[in-house]
Amino acid sequence: MQLKRLVATHGDLDARDEAGETALTLAALGGNLHALELLAGAGADIQDRNEGGLTPLHAAAYAGHADVASWLIARGADVNDVQNFYRTSPLHLAAEEGRKDVVELLLAHGARIEATERNGYTPLTQAGWREHWDIADTLLDAGAHCQPADISGDWLFEACTKRR
Repeated sequence: MQLKRLVATHGDLDARDEAGETALTLAALGGNLHALELLAGAGADIQDRNEGGLTPLHAAAYAGHADVASWLIARGADVNDVQNFYRTSPLHLAAEEGRKDVVELLLAHGARIEATERNGYTPLTQAGWREHWDIADTLLDAGAHCQPADISGDWLFEACTKRR
């Protein structure tokens, strides 16, 4: 009800809570497509960033909400956005959190498979560190390359290269 009141009263749709998140980002994180539609329809910015520079698409990818991610992409959300403190893309977050359906969606929409985040790691390396081997296999099948041992570590390089 508060969301409908915010929209109806033309409140600040991009206002941040005490953690620096907008209602749109929280809706994406929570997988609330109805709230996203309501907020975006009232003019909320789907490319808005939290204090760390992450967008609602980053939030949806992290939380594994493929329907929300698809909705955001259809409205122009950048699948390769890395303009944040971590220089991380939505694909990095989906891979690290083991969100296979979101990984597949992002790849289908042109996500850069070899993008590196702030520390130089690719989505494949991040999936491997968390031992999300189904995600690693998906990324390898899509053309990802195992990062060298001096970047990924000996155990991960060995585990990754054994998969092919």
